[in-house]
Amino acid sequence: MTLVSLLRTIAFSTLAMLALAQLASAQTRPNEPEGELNAGIGSITGNNLASYRDAISSFRNAIAQRRSSTTRLSFVAQDDTTLSGGTAPVWGGLSSIWGSLDTKRMNGTYSGTSGNLIFGVDALVGSSTIVGLLAGYNRSNVDLPSGQRVKAKGVAVGPYFSTQLSDRLSLDGFIGFARPDYTVDGGQFEGDKTFGNLTLTGSVPLRSAELSPFISIASSREDLPAFTSVAPVVAYAPTEIKSFVATIGTGINYNPIDRGNLTYLPTAGFEIDYVRNDDGFGNIDSFTTPRISGGVTILSDVGALNLGANVSRTSEGTTTVGASAAYFWQF
Repeated sequence: MTLVSLLRTIAFSTLAMLALAQLASAQTRPNEPEGELNAGIGSITGNNLASYRDAISSFRNAIAQRRSSTTRLSFVAQDDTTLSGGTAPVWGGLSSIWGSLDTKRMNGTYSGTSGNLIFGVDALVGSSTIVGLLAGYNRSNVDLPSGQRVKAKGVAVGPYFSTQLSDRLSLDGFIGFARPDYTVDGGQFEGDKTFGNLTLTGSVPLRSAELSPFISIASSREDLPAFTSVAPVVAYAPTEIKSFVATIGTGINYNPIDRGNLTYLPTAGFEIDYVRNDDGFGNIDSFTTPRISGGVTILSDVGALNLGANVSRTSEGTTTVGASAAYFWQF
């Protein structure tokens, strides 16, 4: 796919997203008790998918920025060929280690907090592909419109990759496996979740910045067992929750600012998500979520630090404010 084709696809996708936004107002609302509970679990899943996608995107972008700096900054190793299309070995050994921490606060239809701690380690394959393993820990608390509170915590593991398709196109992806623990009104149960994401990103150089338009799709399936809450006593049937998220947007990487041995790269972004949750009982919860973000990436001679913040509001009335920090060490 060429960059022109990517931009054309994004343009048509934007029109489709606007149409979906209208359809979201006529969405099927969850029926209580299962529907509302599972919609709350779906909101936790949506936040987690975004956290993993953003962590890998931040990692890949930091590598790309370090690569582009090799011709300009003397403190970056000149033999750094990661994702450069240069003459790297077929198997490059350990390439980098990174960690990401994010926190979110929700208010509105659904309220609560969510936090993710994610680590990754990867190796270079050829001259343009990185493959690795990630592990993450999530802890969330979500208050439902009914007054119920859903608590979730758990560890996820899985593989990820990032590959440079051309000078202007890159593809990222991951698959995660988790068995989160839930607590609802005193009742406890364990889910069995599989989730994944693919993101195609372009690059459009401008005079004072670089645009990074992208298209992303994510999906999650989670099996939930039958359980009974304690106060009040409510019996919940077993089910499978399916979540789908389609995202279009663009990142903006402004021109670097050199300060001694550090280089500062201001960033911004805008995106819109279309989210669809199916609780397995015939209840479908769908909505759109625009999000704006900003931050800075700080390059050093051994890696990069990324600091960011974002705010979003779903079409069903939930506002989410988030902050994140990530660091990666490159060998």
